[in-house]
Order: sequence, then C-alpha cells, then structure tokens
Amino acid sequence: MPLKRALVVDDSKSARLALKNLLKKHDLTVDFAASGEEALEFLRGQPVDVIFMDHTMPGMDGLQAVTAIKNDARTAMIPVMMYTAKEGEVYVGQARALGAIGVLPKQVQPAALFQVLMNLGLVKDRRANGSSQAAAGPYSTDESTDGEGRALADLEYEQQARGVALQTLLTRILEDQHAELRVDILNSHREFAAHVAEEIYEKKRTEQALADFELEQPRTYSLGAMIALGLLVLLPGLIFFILFLQAASQRDSALANNARLTSSAQQQRADVDSERDGLLSDIDAERRRADVRYLRFIESLEWAVNQSNQFAYDGLALDDARADKLRELLTRLAGLGFEGTTRLEVHLGEFCLVGDGAGGYRLADPDMLIDDCALIGHPLDASSSTSEQQSVGFANFLATSPLVSDTGIRVQVIALDRTTFERRYPYPATLRNAGEWNQIAELNNRVEFSLFPAMR
Repeated sequence: MPLKRALVVDDSKSARLALKNLLKKHDLTVDFAASGEEALEFLRGQPVDVIFMDHTMPGMDGLQAVTAIKNDARTAMIPVMMYTAKEGEVYVGQARALGAIGVLPKQVQPAALFQVLMNLGLVKDRRANGSSQAAAGPYSTDESTDGEGRALADLEYEQQARGVALQTLLTRILEDQHAELRVDILNSHREFAAHVAEEIYEKKRTEQALADFELEQPRTYSLGAMIALGLLVLLPGLIFFILFLQAASQRDSALANNARLTSSAQQQRADVDSERDGLLSDIDAERRRADVRYLRFIESLEWAVNQSNQFAYDGLALDDARADKLRELLTRLAGLGFEGTTRLEVHLGEFCLVGDGAGGYRLADPDMLIDDCALIGHPLDASSSTSEQQSVGFANFLATSPLVSDTGIRVQVIALDRTTFERRYPYPATLRNAGEWNQIAELNNRVEFSLFPAMR
C-alpha cells in the first residue's frame, strides 16, 4: 500500500518538525513549505493527500494560500486543515468559507490529529473491536449505533467539503470565461473602429479626389461614371453596415453563451444544495432514532438495577453491598458516555411492630393479629436524613470515588419519610396476622434507583 503524503506549510521550523513527528507515527510522508508561495510552487509538481496550513506567514498568509489552492482545478480537491493559534467561531467560519475543512490548534493533541486523519481516510482505527466489546459486557449494545453516527457525520463532512470545492471551481470557471468574453468583445470593437476609421479616411480621400477632378474637368459625366461614383459613395456605408451586423451577432452569441453557462452553474449549485439538504435531513432523522434507542436502553438499565433492592427491617439501606452496586452502575454509565443524575431513594416499609422493652421496637410475632400491633410504620419514618441509613463504606465511596466526582454523573441520595415514600406493593384488606403484613412491608422496604439523562 503506497504511503500517504502530507504537506506542512509553516514558517516556524520547530512547529513543522513537531507536526512531522506526529504525522510520521501514522505512516505519512511529510513535506515542508515555509510560505504560501512556496507551497503553491511545490503543488505544481507534486500531488499530496492533505495540507496543514499555518495562518500567519511572511508574504501570502494562510487564508490567501487556501484561496489560491481552491481556485486551481488541479489542487481544488486537496483537503486543507488550518493549523494555527487563531481560534473562535468567526475565524473557523471564515476558513471553512474559503474551502478549509477545519481548524486545529497549534498545540495539537494526538487524539484530535488522529481523528482528522481517520475522517479523511488517511488512517484506519486499529483498535480491536472484540476486546472493547468484552470489556463493555452486556451493556455495550449501542456501539454499532455510535459507529453509524460517526459514519454519517463523516459522510456529511465529506459532502460539505466537496460542495464547497465544486462551487469554488464553478465560480472560477465563470469568472475566467467572463474575462475572456470581455477581451473578445473589446478586440472586436477595436477592429470595427479601425475599419470604420479607415473607410472614413478613404471616403474623404475619394471625395477630395472627386472635388479636385471636378475643378480640372468640365461638369459633364457619362451614365457609367455616375453609377461608379454612386457605388463608390455607397460602398463605405455598406461595409460599415455589414461590420455592424457582424459585431452585433458576435455580441448576441457571446451573451447567449454566458447566459447558458450561468444557468448551468446555477442548476449544478441547486443540485448540490438539494443533495446536502437531503443528507442533513437523513442525519437528523437518524440522530433522533439514536436518541430514542439510547433512552430505551437507559430505561432497561434502570429496570435491571432495581431488581432485588429490598433490605431487612433492621438492616442498613445504604450498606457496603449497595455501594458496590452503585459503583458497578456508575462504571457502566461512564463507559456509555452517560451524563446526568443517578438518584437513590430510600423507601421505608410500614411494619407491624411491638415494644422491645428498652424503649424501642421490634417485629411482632407472625401469628399476632394486626389489631394488636403497637406501631404500624418504621422507627425512621419521621426522618429525612441519610446519615442513619448508610454505612461508613458507602459514605466513603460517595466522598472519594472518581466515578462520583470526575465523570459528569451527579449522584443524589434521598431518604423519604412517611409523607413522601411510595408503596410499590399494597396491603390487602384481607390481611389478618403480623407475619403476612410484614412480608409485604419488607417488599416495600427498598432502595430505588432512577436515571435522569441530561438533555443532549
């Protein structure tokens, strides 16, 4: 497979060498140019696959060099990436309007450079798909969707670059033909004026000769002489009329040809715009479908993590085991690029309780009638504090784990009191003893996970 060739245009030797070292890691052959003029001279004899163009250089600056490259049909299709310290949306828009495909910072990151080269088809992603799928486990089902999104984004990017290059080329062709047409019309007018001047001069000489002849000869002319004299007088006017008709015909033909070229260019531009609009519409539709699939996946993950989340009456809702479950959930969400809020809500069951003799409560005997319960509820159902319901390990995980502080995922822990907790399982009116009642209460004694993705 032949090596790909890149041209780095920069007046700084150190900047050229730094970029060369990054490009050589991707098996690209790198050539240098210290100015825009030197780059144009190099491109006349050597084709390249990509150009990295600095902005500030002596003589022709980077944007002027991009304009010259895109106006030349031989180099118009070469992708040009601005490589400069300049930034901002105005500068990026100006660079793209002139034909550049984007802007890289002077201190370019290897990952950003690799992404640009991969989008241009100059390198391939060598990462092993198999290993990444194994690491992601059963929650990595949307990788194909992300790949489709990137492929569509790359296709859009390529179509936009081709459209800009085609419009620039058509504009240049029309300008050249318009200039040639003006030169032809001016030359035709000059020739016509020269012919007219020459004919007028000949007519004056003929009239002067006739006047001199009339002075020398008696004023008697034969019929043939009079006819010849009339033809001689009419001949310059006839020639002038013929030349005028020829010039008018050439002008009308040139204007008609220019109108045809303009109409053809406008039609081609309309076709390009229509193709671009269709592609953008397809990309928007696919992005909406991807968002729907993503939300459905988040809902499935939320349902799965809420299975078997009950805890015993005398157990901690937020213990070390719950911390391990939260750690696994956050790891998988971070791998998916999830951003948003993960909420843990502690719901307390309403147990049938009796006094324990020490001022507290314990579960009633299973055979006790419900009417004999000393308390239907939970000792903590009047508290909204989570400190009484979490272990030291769980508290340390929330305070120190990078999964909580560095992933863009906000963790929210809420302890619901008697006025706000929800019954997932109702208490039928047919219940009679404490054992049946407390079985349902333990199902409602749970920690419930909720996932709230940030708006994208």
